[in-house]
Amino acid sequence: MLNTDRRVVNLTTYLKPMKHPVLIELLRHWEALRGADTVPSRSALDPRQIENVLEHAFILEESGDGQPRFRIAGMTISELMGMEVRGMPAVSLIAEQDRPRFAGIMQRLLQKPEIVELSLVTEGRGPVPMLMLPLRNDKGAVNRILGCLVATPPVATPCRLTIQSAKSTRIVASAAALPQNLAEDVHGFAEPVHRFAAAPRKETPPYLRLIASDD
Repeated sequence: MLNTDRRVVNLTTYLKPMKHPVLIELLRHWEALRGADTVPSRSALDPRQIENVLEHAFILEESGDGQPRFRIAGMTISELMGMEVRGMPAVSLIAEQDRPRFAGIMQRLLQKPEIVELSLVTEGRGPVPMLMLPLRNDKGAVNRILGCLVATPPVATPCRLTIQSAKSTRIVASAAALPQNLAEDVHGFAEPVHRFAAAPRKETPPYLRLIASDD
């Protein structure tokens, strides 16, 4: 269950507990894309701005059965699973006893919408950080999840992860783009349906109001 102890924070405060640079880079890009919107569009993603994230990144799409499935996945997840994961349910990554909890987290993320940061673990391995962020499709519906998971491949595959902790942050107000340096070029994260468009950049980031809770 989500803790009912909620607090209002700005983006700077929210980033402090998020230590892994890959997660921070993806969150900053997502914030820059959404501008004055609550949730950015999938078509606005620009892989040139997140080249350090791509091998760890993934996009999930809500399917007809209500389960978010992998539409795109970087090498990290494929290596953890020991197979190509495109089209597989996202809960396939998670140990069976934690799958209902993980499915509930994803549904709340899309419905609220929320930012979700997870600490995952598996036998013989330290915490595996994971970040999930909501995205809109071309019709404006929030039915996709942009995320990243940072881990080195285990000796034995497929690997199943358990949830050590989860933090959700509900988005209740907008923010402008944060300053970022563009990468020169990047490959390996293209999706055949849409071309990536360069993200708009803002000069002055106003106050970001978020309501955070720990699961």
